[in-house]
Amino acid sequence: MTDLLNSLAEQLQCAHVAVHAPIWNAELIVPAPAHSVAHDIRSLTRELLWWMAHERADARMLNRMRLKSGGPIVPFRALLCPLRDEGSTVGLVAALRSRQQPAFETADLSALSDAAPWLQEQLRVSAQGQRGIARWSALDLEVIQRFRDGEPTCVVYADLDHIHAVNEAAGLAAGDGVLQEIARLWQGRLLPEDCIAGHLGGDRYAAVLFGHTINQARSWSDRVRKALAGLDLPGTAGHITASLGLAALTDRDSLSTALAAAETACRVAKERGRDRLETYATGDTTIMRRSAEVGESRLMMDAIDTGRLVLHAQPIVALATPAQPTRFEILLRVRDHDGQLISISEYLGAADRYQLLERLDRWVVESVLKLIKPHAQQLLAQAIRFSVNLTGQSLAERTFTDFVRTTVKQQAVPADLLIFEVTEGAALRNLAATRRFIDRMTELGASVALDDFGTGVSSLMHLKELAVQQIKIDGRFVRDIVLDSRSDALVRALVLIADRLGLHTVAEHVESEAVADHLRSIGVRYGQGYLYGHPQPLTDTLTALLHGSSPVPAAHAPLVKIA
Repeated sequence: MTDLLNSLAEQLQCAHVAVHAPIWNAELIVPAPAHSVAHDIRSLTRELLWWMAHERADARMLNRMRLKSGGPIVPFRALLCPLRDEGSTVGLVAALRSRQQPAFETADLSALSDAAPWLQEQLRVSAQGQRGIARWSALDLEVIQRFRDGEPTCVVYADLDHIHAVNEAAGLAAGDGVLQEIARLWQGRLLPEDCIAGHLGGDRYAAVLFGHTINQARSWSDRVRKALAGLDLPGTAGHITASLGLAALTDRDSLSTALAAAETACRVAKERGRDRLETYATGDTTIMRRSAEVGESRLMMDAIDTGRLVLHAQPIVALATPAQPTRFEILLRVRDHDGQLISISEYLGAADRYQLLERLDRWVVESVLKLIKPHAQQLLAQAIRFSVNLTGQSLAERTFTDFVRTTVKQQAVPADLLIFEVTEGAALRNLAATRRFIDRMTELGASVALDDFGTGVSSLMHLKELAVQQIKIDGRFVRDIVLDSRSDALVRALVLIADRLGLHTVAEHVESEAVADHLRSIGVRYGQGYLYGHPQPLTDTLTALLHGSSPVPAAHAPLVKIA
Protein backbone atom coordinates (compact mmCIF):
# COMPACT_ATOMS: atom_id res chain seq x y z
CA MET A 1 0.00 0.00 0.00
CA THR A 2 2.72 2.48 0.99
CA ASP A 3 4.76 1.60 -2.13
CA LEU A 4 1.72 2.21 -4.35
CA LEU A 5 1.07 5.63 -2.80
CA ASN A 6 4.73 6.62 -3.00
CA SER A 7 4.80 5.62 -6.66
CA LEU A 8 1.65 7.66 -7.29
CA ALA A 9 3.14 10.70 -5.54
CA GLU A 10 6.27 10.43 -7.67
CA GLN A 11 4.29 10.00 -10.90
CA LEU A 12 2.15 13.06 -10.17
CA GLN A 13 5.11 15.07 -8.83
CA CYS A 14 3.11 16.01 -5.77
CA ALA A 15 4.15 16.59 -2.19
CA HIS A 16 1.79 14.02 -0.67
CA VAL A 17 -0.96 11.54 -1.48
CA ALA A 18 -3.67 11.32 1.17
CA VAL A 19 -6.24 8.56 1.64
CA HIS A 20 -9.32 8.88 3.83
CA ALA A 21 -11.60 5.82 3.86
CA PRO A 22 -13.50 5.48 7.17
CA ILE A 23 -15.30 2.28 6.13
CA TRP A 24 -11.92 0.53 5.95
CA ASN A 25 -10.48 2.48 8.88
CA ALA A 26 -7.79 3.90 6.58
CA GLU A 27 -6.23 7.33 6.92
CA LEU A 28 -2.82 7.56 5.25
CA ILE A 29 -0.53 10.37 4.15
CA VAL A 30 2.46 9.39 1.99
CA PRO A 31 5.26 10.47 2.13
CA ALA A 32 4.86 11.06 5.87
CA PRO A 33 4.82 14.84 6.54
CA ALA A 34 5.89 16.84 9.57
CA HIS A 35 3.39 16.78 12.45
CA SER A 36 1.99 20.28 11.79
CA VAL A 37 1.57 19.58 8.06
CA ALA A 38 -0.06 16.21 8.81
CA HIS A 39 -2.61 17.97 11.01
CA ASP A 40 -3.47 20.41 8.21
CA ILE A 41 -3.82 17.61 5.64
CA ARG A 42 -6.03 15.52 7.93
CA SER A 43 -8.28 18.54 8.57
CA LEU A 44 -8.53 19.16 4.83
CA THR A 45 -9.38 15.54 3.93
CA ARG A 46 -11.80 14.99 6.81
CA GLU A 47 -13.72 18.21 6.23
CA LEU A 48 -13.68 19.95 2.85
CA LEU A 49 -12.52 17.08 0.60
CA TRP A 50 -14.73 14.50 2.34
CA TRP A 51 -17.74 16.78 1.84
CA MET A 52 -16.82 17.32 -1.81
CA ALA A 53 -16.39 13.57 -2.37
CA HIS A 54 -19.95 13.03 -1.17
CA GLU A 55 -21.29 15.96 -3.15
CA ARG A 56 -20.02 14.70 -6.53
CA ALA A 57 -18.92 11.25 -7.64
CA ASP A 58 -16.47 12.41 -10.31
CA ALA A 59 -12.80 13.34 -9.88
CA ARG A 60 -11.86 17.01 -10.01
CA MET A 61 -8.97 19.47 -9.90
CA LEU A 62 -8.89 21.93 -7.02
CA ASN A 63 -6.03 24.34 -7.60
CA ARG A 64 -7.52 27.01 -5.34
CA MET A 65 -9.56 26.11 -2.23
CA ARG A 66 -11.03 27.72 0.85
CA LEU A 67 -12.22 25.67 3.83
CA LYS A 68 -15.27 27.92 3.99
CA SER A 69 -16.67 30.89 2.15
CA GLY A 70 -14.54 33.96 2.76
CA GLY A 71 -11.92 31.98 4.64
CA PRO A 72 -8.19 31.92 3.85
CA ILE A 73 -6.94 30.03 0.81
CA VAL A 74 -5.85 26.50 1.69
CA PRO A 75 -2.04 26.12 1.28
CA PHE A 76 -2.48 23.11 -1.05
CA ARG A 77 -3.51 22.34 -4.59
CA ALA A 78 -5.43 19.08 -4.86
CA LEU A 79 -6.63 16.38 -7.17
CA LEU A 80 -9.64 14.69 -5.60
CA CYS A 81 -10.96 11.28 -6.59
CA PRO A 82 -13.88 9.78 -4.61
CA LEU A 83 -13.79 6.04 -3.92
CA ARG A 84 -17.20 4.50 -4.63
CA ASP A 85 -18.74 1.16 -3.72
CA GLU A 86 -22.26 0.13 -4.80
CA GLY A 87 -23.20 3.71 -5.53
CA SER A 88 -21.97 5.15 -2.22
CA THR A 89 -18.86 7.16 -1.42
CA VAL A 90 -16.68 5.07 0.88
CA GLY A 91 -13.51 7.11 0.79
CA LEU A 92 -11.28 9.44 -1.17
CA VAL A 93 -7.75 9.72 -2.49
CA ALA A 94 -6.20 13.15 -2.93
CA ALA A 95 -2.92 14.18 -4.55
CA LEU A 96 -1.58 17.35 -2.94
CA ARG A 97 0.88 19.98 -4.08
CA SER A 98 1.90 23.06 -2.15
CA ARG A 99 0.67 26.42 -3.42
CA GLN A 100 4.24 27.10 -4.61
CA GLN A 101 4.16 24.10 -6.98
CA PRO A 102 2.61 24.25 -10.48
CA ALA A 103 -1.14 23.81 -10.87
CA PHE A 104 -2.46 20.34 -11.65
CA GLU A 105 -3.51 19.64 -15.23
CA THR A 106 -6.04 17.33 -16.90
CA ALA A 107 -3.41 14.65 -17.53
CA ASP A 108 -2.70 14.51 -13.78
CA LEU A 109 -6.40 14.04 -13.04
CA SER A 110 -6.61 11.18 -15.54
CA ALA A 111 -3.60 9.47 -13.95
CA LEU A 112 -5.16 9.64 -10.47
CA SER A 113 -8.53 8.41 -11.79
CA ASP A 114 -6.82 5.44 -13.45
CA ALA A 115 -4.99 4.52 -10.23
CA ALA A 116 -8.04 4.87 -7.95
CA PRO A 117 -9.62 1.42 -8.66
CA TRP A 118 -6.32 -0.35 -7.92
CA LEU A 119 -5.92 1.68 -4.75
CA GLN A 120 -9.49 0.91 -3.68
CA GLU A 121 -8.94 -2.82 -4.09
CA GLN A 122 -5.70 -2.63 -2.10
CA LEU A 123 -7.54 -0.81 0.68
CA ARG A 124 -10.24 -3.47 0.75
CA VAL A 125 -7.73 -6.33 0.87
CA SER A 126 -5.55 -4.55 3.41
CA ALA A 127 -8.52 -3.86 5.66
CA GLN A 128 -9.67 -7.46 5.57
CA GLY A 129 -6.16 -8.73 6.23
CA GLN A 130 -5.47 -6.15 8.90
CA ARG A 131 -8.55 -6.79 10.91
CA GLY A 132 -9.71 -10.22 9.89
CA ILE A 133 -12.59 -9.07 11.99
CA ALA A 134 -16.01 -7.52 11.58
CA ARG A 135 -16.70 -3.84 12.01
CA TRP A 136 -18.45 -3.29 15.34
CA SER A 137 -21.31 -1.45 13.67
CA ALA A 138 -22.26 -4.70 11.91
CA LEU A 139 -22.67 -6.65 15.15
CA ASP A 140 -25.66 -4.94 16.78
CA LEU A 141 -28.22 -7.14 15.05
CA GLU A 142 -26.24 -10.27 15.78
CA VAL A 143 -26.11 -9.42 19.49
CA ILE A 144 -29.86 -8.83 19.58
CA GLN A 145 -30.52 -12.15 17.86
CA ARG A 146 -28.14 -14.20 20.01
CA PHE A 147 -28.77 -12.65 23.44
CA ARG A 148 -30.78 -14.94 25.70
CA ASP A 149 -32.61 -13.60 28.75
CA GLY A 150 -31.10 -14.82 31.98
CA GLU A 151 -27.80 -15.84 30.39
CA PRO A 152 -24.82 -13.90 31.78
CA THR A 153 -23.21 -11.82 29.03
CA CYS A 154 -20.32 -9.36 29.15
CA VAL A 155 -18.76 -6.71 26.90
CA VAL A 156 -14.99 -6.22 26.80
CA TYR A 157 -13.45 -3.01 25.41
CA ALA A 158 -9.74 -3.00 24.51
CA ASP A 159 -7.52 -0.06 23.56
CA LEU A 160 -3.88 -0.59 22.60
CA ASP A 161 -1.57 1.53 24.70
CA HIS A 162 1.28 2.59 22.44
CA ILE A 163 0.52 1.79 18.79
CA HIS A 164 1.33 5.38 17.79
CA ALA A 165 4.87 4.86 19.09
CA VAL A 166 5.23 1.83 16.78
CA ASN A 167 4.03 3.89 13.80
CA GLU A 168 6.43 6.71 14.59
CA ALA A 169 9.44 4.53 15.37
CA ALA A 170 9.09 1.77 12.78
CA GLY A 171 6.63 3.13 10.20
CA LEU A 172 3.06 2.40 9.21
CA ALA A 173 3.95 -1.05 7.88
CA ALA A 174 5.05 -2.15 11.35
CA GLY A 175 1.87 -0.69 12.84
CA ASP A 176 -0.22 -2.56 10.26
CA GLY A 177 1.58 -5.78 11.20
CA VAL A 178 0.73 -5.28 14.85
CA LEU A 179 -2.95 -4.69 14.04
CA GLN A 180 -3.03 -7.77 11.82
CA GLU A 181 -1.62 -9.97 14.56
CA ILE A 182 -3.91 -8.52 17.21
CA ALA A 183 -6.96 -9.07 14.99
CA ARG A 184 -5.98 -12.72 14.54
CA LEU A 185 -5.41 -13.04 18.28
CA TRP A 186 -8.59 -11.20 19.23
CA GLN A 187 -10.95 -13.05 16.92
CA GLY A 188 -9.03 -16.28 16.44
CA ARG A 189 -7.46 -18.62 18.92
CA LEU A 190 -8.44 -16.72 22.08
CA LEU A 191 -12.08 -15.95 21.32
CA PRO A 192 -14.41 -18.44 23.01
CA GLU A 193 -16.78 -20.44 20.84
CA ASP A 194 -20.12 -18.75 20.13
CA CYS A 195 -18.77 -15.33 21.14
CA ILE A 196 -18.25 -12.40 18.78
CA ALA A 197 -15.61 -9.70 18.44
CA GLY A 198 -15.47 -6.48 16.46
CA HIS A 199 -13.15 -3.69 15.42
CA LEU A 200 -14.22 -0.31 16.73
CA GLY A 201 -11.70 1.62 14.64
CA GLY A 202 -8.03 2.51 14.91
CA ASP A 203 -6.49 0.46 17.69
CA ARG A 204 -9.71 -0.24 19.61
CA TYR A 205 -11.60 -3.55 19.73
CA ALA A 206 -14.59 -4.99 21.54
CA ALA A 207 -15.97 -8.45 22.23
CA VAL A 208 -19.32 -9.78 23.43
CA LEU A 209 -18.91 -12.88 25.59
CA PHE A 210 -22.18 -14.81 25.70
CA GLY A 211 -22.58 -17.21 28.60
CA HIS A 212 -19.80 -15.54 30.59
CA THR A 213 -20.12 -14.24 34.11
CA ILE A 214 -18.06 -11.22 35.16
CA ASN A 215 -15.43 -13.51 36.70
CA GLN A 216 -15.21 -15.68 33.57
CA ALA A 217 -14.96 -12.56 31.39
CA ARG A 218 -12.20 -11.23 33.64
CA SER A 219 -10.24 -14.45 33.21
CA TRP A 220 -10.60 -14.30 29.42
CA SER A 221 -9.66 -10.61 29.31
CA ASP A 222 -6.58 -11.25 31.41
CA ARG A 223 -5.50 -14.03 29.01
CA VAL A 224 -5.84 -11.57 26.13
CA ARG A 225 -3.81 -8.96 27.97
CA LYS A 226 -1.01 -11.41 28.73
CA ALA A 227 -1.02 -12.76 25.18
CA LEU A 228 -0.62 -9.24 23.80
CA ALA A 229 2.23 -8.52 26.19
CA GLY A 230 3.92 -11.69 24.96
CA LEU A 231 3.88 -10.71 21.29
CA ASP A 232 7.29 -10.03 19.77
CA LEU A 233 6.79 -8.27 16.44
CA PRO A 234 9.13 -6.15 14.30
CA GLY A 235 9.22 -2.52 15.44
CA THR A 236 7.49 -3.12 18.76
CA ALA A 237 10.56 -3.49 20.98
CA GLY A 238 9.05 -6.80 22.04
CA HIS A 239 6.28 -5.26 24.11
CA ILE A 240 2.67 -4.57 23.10
CA THR A 241 0.18 -3.77 25.83
CA ALA A 242 -3.51 -2.95 26.01
CA SER A 243 -5.86 -1.44 28.55
CA LEU A 244 -9.16 -3.27 28.88
CA GLY A 245 -12.54 -2.46 30.34
CA LEU A 246 -15.31 -4.90 31.22
CA ALA A 247 -19.05 -4.42 31.77
CA ALA A 248 -22.12 -6.65 32.01
CA LEU A 249 -24.70 -6.70 29.20
CA THR A 250 -28.05 -6.87 30.98
CA ASP A 251 -30.55 -6.98 28.10
CA ARG A 252 -30.61 -7.17 24.33
CA ASP A 253 -31.35 -3.46 23.92
CA SER A 254 -28.47 -2.13 26.04
CA LEU A 255 -25.43 -2.96 23.91
CA SER A 256 -24.47 0.71 23.44
CA THR A 257 -24.87 1.33 27.17
CA ALA A 258 -22.72 -1.68 28.06
CA LEU A 259 -20.09 -0.66 25.51
CA ALA A 260 -19.97 2.87 26.95
CA ALA A 261 -19.57 1.42 30.45
CA ALA A 262 -16.76 -0.86 29.26
CA GLU A 263 -15.08 2.11 27.57
CA THR A 264 -15.30 4.09 30.81
CA ALA A 265 -13.62 1.22 32.67
CA CYS A 266 -10.95 1.09 29.95
CA ARG A 267 -10.19 4.79 30.43
CA VAL A 268 -9.75 4.19 34.14
CA ALA A 269 -7.38 1.30 33.33
CA LYS A 270 -5.25 3.76 31.35
CA GLU A 271 -5.28 6.27 34.19
CA ARG A 272 -4.21 3.61 36.68
CA GLY A 273 -1.09 2.69 34.73
CA ARG A 274 -2.16 0.91 31.48
CA ASP A 275 -1.62 -2.77 30.67
CA ARG A 276 -4.42 -3.71 33.05
CA LEU A 277 -8.10 -4.63 33.21
CA GLU A 278 -10.78 -2.68 35.07
CA THR A 279 -14.39 -3.73 35.62
CA TYR A 280 -17.25 -1.25 35.56
CA ALA A 281 -18.66 -1.19 39.07
CA THR A 282 -20.93 1.34 40.72
CA GLY A 283 -18.88 1.18 43.92
CA ASP A 284 -15.69 2.41 42.22
CA THR A 285 -15.60 6.18 42.67
CA THR A 286 -13.10 6.72 39.85
CA ILE A 287 -15.21 4.75 37.40
CA MET A 288 -18.36 6.50 38.48
CA ARG A 289 -16.65 9.86 38.07
CA ARG A 290 -15.53 8.93 34.55
CA SER A 291 -19.01 7.62 33.77
CA ALA A 292 -20.51 10.89 34.95
CA GLU A 293 -18.04 12.79 32.75
CA VAL A 294 -19.10 10.76 29.71
CA GLY A 295 -22.69 11.82 30.41
CA GLU A 296 -21.64 15.43 31.00
CA SER A 297 -19.68 15.53 27.76
CA ARG A 298 -22.75 14.34 25.86
CA LEU A 299 -24.91 16.96 27.58
CA MET A 300 -22.36 19.60 26.63
CA MET A 301 -22.36 18.54 22.97
CA ASP A 302 -26.16 18.54 23.04
CA ALA A 303 -26.19 22.04 24.57
CA ILE A 304 -23.93 23.31 21.78
CA ASP A 305 -25.96 21.59 19.05
CA THR A 306 -29.37 22.69 20.33
CA GLY A 307 -28.53 26.31 21.16
CA ARG A 308 -28.79 26.06 24.95
CA LEU A 309 -25.61 27.99 25.70
CA VAL A 310 -26.16 31.54 26.98
CA LEU A 311 -23.63 34.38 27.14
CA HIS A 312 -23.51 36.58 30.23
CA ALA A 313 -21.39 39.61 31.06
CA GLN A 314 -19.97 40.86 34.36
CA PRO A 315 -18.65 44.41 34.75
CA ILE A 316 -14.99 45.26 35.31
CA VAL A 317 -14.68 48.79 36.70
CA ALA A 318 -11.88 51.34 36.89
CA LEU A 319 -11.30 51.61 40.63
CA ALA A 320 -10.61 55.34 40.36
CA THR A 321 -14.04 55.97 38.76
CA PRO A 322 -16.26 52.93 39.45
CA ALA A 323 -19.62 54.55 38.68
CA GLN A 324 -19.91 53.50 35.04
CA PRO A 325 -18.18 50.27 33.90
CA THR A 326 -16.63 50.17 30.45
CA ARG A 327 -15.23 46.64 30.53
CA PHE A 328 -17.10 43.35 30.78
CA GLU A 329 -15.99 39.74 31.10
CA ILE A 330 -17.97 37.29 28.99
CA LEU A 331 -19.15 34.28 31.00
CA LEU A 332 -20.96 31.19 29.83
CA ARG A 333 -24.07 29.51 31.19
CA VAL A 334 -26.01 26.41 30.13
CA ARG A 335 -29.79 26.35 30.02
CA ASP A 336 -30.94 22.90 31.15
CA HIS A 337 -33.98 21.10 29.76
CA ASP A 338 -36.13 22.70 32.48
CA GLY A 339 -35.08 26.17 31.39
CA GLN A 340 -32.86 26.83 34.42
CA LEU A 341 -29.43 28.44 33.98
CA ILE A 342 -26.48 26.55 35.44
CA SER A 343 -22.80 27.33 35.54
CA ILE A 344 -20.58 26.00 32.75
CA SER A 345 -18.02 25.07 35.43
CA GLU A 346 -20.01 21.92 36.18
CA TYR A 347 -19.16 20.61 32.70
CA LEU A 348 -15.60 21.89 32.21
CA GLY A 349 -13.87 18.79 33.58
CA ALA A 350 -15.71 16.51 31.15
CA ALA A 351 -15.30 19.00 28.29
CA ASP A 352 -11.57 19.08 28.92
CA ARG A 353 -11.17 15.32 29.10
CA TYR A 354 -13.23 14.71 25.96
CA GLN A 355 -11.60 17.50 23.93
CA LEU A 356 -14.66 19.74 23.68
CA LEU A 357 -13.12 22.97 24.96
CA GLU A 358 -11.88 24.19 21.61
CA ARG A 359 -15.32 23.67 20.09
CA LEU A 360 -16.77 25.60 23.04
CA ASP A 361 -14.26 28.44 22.61
CA ARG A 362 -15.02 28.70 18.91
CA TRP A 363 -18.74 28.95 19.69
CA VAL A 364 -18.11 31.72 22.23
CA VAL A 365 -15.87 33.76 19.90
CA GLU A 366 -18.34 33.53 17.00
CA SER A 367 -21.37 34.26 19.20
CA VAL A 368 -19.82 37.27 20.95
CA LEU A 369 -18.76 38.81 17.65
CA LYS A 370 -22.20 38.29 16.09
CA LEU A 371 -23.90 39.99 19.04
CA ILE A 372 -21.66 43.05 19.18
CA LYS A 373 -21.22 43.48 15.41
CA PRO A 374 -24.40 45.58 14.83
CA HIS A 375 -23.38 48.00 17.61
CA ALA A 376 -19.60 47.92 17.20
CA GLN A 377 -19.06 51.58 16.33
CA GLN A 378 -21.30 52.86 19.14
CA LEU A 379 -19.54 50.57 21.64
CA LEU A 380 -16.17 51.70 20.35
CA ALA A 381 -17.17 55.34 20.83
CA GLN A 382 -17.98 54.56 24.48
CA ALA A 383 -14.56 52.84 24.91
CA ILE A 384 -16.31 49.55 25.83
CA ARG A 385 -14.22 46.38 25.84
CA PHE A 386 -15.22 42.74 26.24
CA SER A 387 -12.98 40.07 27.76
CA VAL A 388 -13.34 36.59 26.25
CA ASN A 389 -11.91 33.57 28.09
CA LEU A 390 -9.94 31.00 26.10
CA THR A 391 -8.68 27.58 27.19
CA GLY A 392 -5.30 25.95 26.89
CA GLN A 393 -6.85 23.28 24.68
CA SER A 394 -7.65 25.92 22.08
CA LEU A 395 -4.23 27.56 22.28
CA ALA A 396 -2.60 24.18 21.63
CA GLU A 397 -4.69 23.72 18.47
CA ARG A 398 -2.61 25.12 15.63
CA THR A 399 -5.55 26.39 13.58
CA PHE A 400 -7.31 28.22 16.43
CA THR A 401 -5.32 31.45 16.20
CA ASP A 402 -6.07 31.77 12.50
CA PHE A 403 -9.72 30.97 13.20
CA VAL A 404 -9.96 33.90 15.63
CA ARG A 405 -8.24 36.30 13.24
CA THR A 406 -10.41 35.21 10.31
CA THR A 407 -13.65 35.42 12.31
CA VAL A 408 -12.87 38.91 13.63
CA LYS A 409 -12.15 40.11 10.10
CA GLN A 410 -15.20 38.42 8.58
CA GLN A 411 -17.51 39.95 11.18
CA ALA A 412 -15.81 43.36 10.65
CA VAL A 413 -15.69 43.95 14.41
CA PRO A 414 -12.96 46.39 15.54
CA ALA A 415 -10.39 44.22 17.30
CA ASP A 416 -9.73 46.82 19.99
CA LEU A 417 -13.17 46.01 21.42
CA LEU A 418 -11.71 42.65 22.49
CA ILE A 419 -9.50 41.38 25.27
CA PHE A 420 -8.70 37.66 25.20
CA GLU A 421 -8.09 36.14 28.63
CA VAL A 422 -5.82 33.12 28.99
CA THR A 423 -5.16 31.50 32.34
CA GLU A 424 -1.57 31.62 33.48
CA GLY A 425 -1.41 27.83 33.78
CA ALA A 426 -2.70 27.28 30.24
CA ALA A 427 -0.28 29.86 28.86
CA LEU A 428 2.76 28.28 30.45
CA ARG A 429 1.83 24.72 29.46
CA ASN A 430 2.32 25.66 25.82
CA LEU A 431 4.49 28.74 25.85
CA ALA A 432 5.32 28.77 22.13
CA ALA A 433 1.66 28.52 21.09
CA THR A 434 0.67 31.18 23.62
CA ARG A 435 3.37 33.53 22.39
CA ARG A 436 2.20 33.04 18.80
CA PHE A 437 -1.41 33.72 19.79
CA ILE A 438 -0.49 36.90 21.70
CA ASP A 439 1.63 38.20 18.83
CA ARG A 440 -1.10 37.58 16.23
CA MET A 441 -3.83 39.14 18.39
CA THR A 442 -1.66 42.19 19.07
CA GLU A 443 -1.07 42.57 15.31
CA LEU A 444 -4.83 42.41 14.86
CA GLY A 445 -5.39 45.16 17.42
CA ALA A 446 -6.87 43.08 20.26
CA SER A 447 -5.40 42.81 23.76
CA VAL A 448 -4.47 39.70 25.73
CA ALA A 449 -4.65 39.28 29.50
CA LEU A 450 -3.17 36.64 31.79
CA ASP A 451 -5.96 35.37 34.04
CA ASP A 452 -5.51 33.96 37.57
CA PHE A 453 -2.07 35.52 37.69
CA GLY A 454 0.17 34.69 40.63
CA THR A 455 -0.78 31.04 41.02
CA GLY A 456 1.99 29.57 38.83
CA VAL A 457 5.43 28.72 40.13
CA SER A 458 7.07 30.31 37.08
CA SER A 459 4.91 33.42 36.83
CA LEU A 460 7.58 36.09 36.97
CA MET A 461 10.15 34.16 34.94
CA HIS A 462 7.79 33.90 31.97
CA LEU A 463 5.94 37.20 32.27
CA LYS A 464 8.63 39.07 30.34
CA GLU A 465 8.32 36.52 27.49
CA LEU A 466 4.60 37.07 26.96
CA ALA A 467 3.70 40.45 25.53
CA VAL A 468 0.33 40.68 27.30
CA GLN A 469 -1.27 44.01 28.10
CA GLN A 470 -3.05 43.05 31.31
CA ILE A 471 -2.87 40.67 34.26
CA LYS A 472 -5.79 39.57 36.41
CA ILE A 473 -4.75 38.92 39.98
CA ASP A 474 -6.17 35.67 41.28
CA GLY A 475 -9.14 36.17 43.60
CA ARG A 476 -7.59 34.01 46.30
CA PHE A 477 -5.13 36.84 46.98
CA VAL A 478 -7.87 39.47 46.86
CA ARG A 479 -10.63 38.14 49.11
CA ASP A 480 -8.65 38.44 52.35
CA ILE A 481 -6.22 41.21 51.37
CA VAL A 482 -7.41 43.51 54.16
CA LEU A 483 -6.89 40.87 56.86
CA ASP A 484 -3.94 38.84 55.57
CA SER A 485 -0.57 40.59 55.38
CA ARG A 486 0.85 37.87 53.10
CA SER A 487 -1.88 38.39 50.50
CA ASP A 488 -1.35 42.14 50.78
CA ALA A 489 2.40 41.79 50.22
CA LEU A 490 1.95 39.51 47.22
CA VAL A 491 -0.58 41.79 45.52
CA ARG A 492 1.61 44.86 46.16
CA ALA A 493 4.54 43.07 44.53
CA LEU A 494 2.46 42.09 41.50
CA VAL A 495 1.19 45.65 41.09
CA LEU A 496 4.73 47.03 41.27
CA ILE A 497 5.98 44.59 38.62
CA ALA A 498 2.97 45.23 36.37
CA ASP A 499 3.47 49.00 36.60
CA ARG A 500 7.16 48.68 35.67
CA LEU A 501 6.19 46.54 32.65
CA GLY A 502 3.41 48.89 31.59
CA LEU A 503 0.61 46.38 32.28
CA HIS A 504 -2.87 47.06 33.58
CA THR A 505 -3.91 45.13 36.72
CA VAL A 506 -7.37 43.72 37.40
CA ALA A 507 -8.32 42.27 40.79
CA GLU A 508 -10.90 39.48 40.80
CA HIS A 509 -13.52 38.75 43.50
CA VAL A 510 -13.91 42.28 44.84
CA GLU A 511 -16.87 41.90 47.16
CA SER A 512 -16.66 44.73 49.70
CA GLU A 513 -15.90 48.46 49.79
CA ALA A 514 -13.05 47.81 52.21
CA VAL A 515 -11.32 45.52 49.73
CA ALA A 516 -11.96 47.99 46.89
CA ASP A 517 -10.53 50.90 48.89
CA HIS A 518 -7.43 48.89 49.77
CA LEU A 519 -6.84 47.81 46.18
CA ARG A 520 -7.25 51.40 45.01
CA SER A 521 -4.75 52.61 47.59
CA ILE A 522 -2.02 50.22 46.42
CA GLY A 523 -2.44 51.03 42.74
CA VAL A 524 -4.65 48.27 41.28
CA ARG A 525 -6.30 49.74 38.18
CA TYR A 526 -9.49 47.66 37.79
CA GLY A 527 -11.78 45.59 39.98
CA GLN A 528 -14.29 42.83 39.23
CA GLY A 529 -16.68 41.15 41.62
CA TYR A 530 -20.13 41.14 43.16
CA LEU A 531 -19.56 44.60 44.64
CA TYR A 532 -19.92 46.01 41.15
CA GLY A 533 -22.46 43.65 39.70
CA HIS A 534 -23.41 40.07 39.01
CA PRO A 535 -23.35 38.39 35.60
CA GLN A 536 -26.28 39.38 33.41
CA PRO A 537 -27.28 38.20 29.90
CA LEU A 538 -25.00 39.83 27.35
CA THR A 539 -28.03 40.91 25.33
CA ASP A 540 -29.37 42.84 28.37
CA THR A 541 -25.96 44.40 28.97
CA LEU A 542 -25.73 45.58 25.37
CA THR A 543 -29.24 47.04 25.51
CA ALA A 544 -28.37 49.01 28.66
CA LEU A 545 -25.09 50.27 27.19
CA LEU A 546 -26.73 51.41 23.97
CA HIS A 547 -29.48 53.27 25.85
CA GLY A 548 -27.15 54.91 28.34
CA SER A 549 -28.47 53.18 31.46
CA SER A 550 -26.50 51.24 34.05
CA PRO A 551 -25.66 47.85 32.49
CA VAL A 552 -25.71 45.82 35.70
CA PRO A 553 -27.85 46.71 38.74
CA ALA A 554 -25.58 46.17 41.75
CA ALA A 555 -28.45 44.94 43.91
CA HIS A 556 -29.37 42.12 41.52
CA ALA A 557 -28.98 38.65 43.01
CA PRO A 558 -26.34 36.39 41.41
CA LEU A 559 -27.70 33.93 38.87
CA VAL A 560 -25.04 31.33 39.45
CA LYS A 561 -21.53 31.06 40.72
CA ILE A 562 -19.04 32.56 38.29
CA ALA A 563 -17.45 29.96 36.02
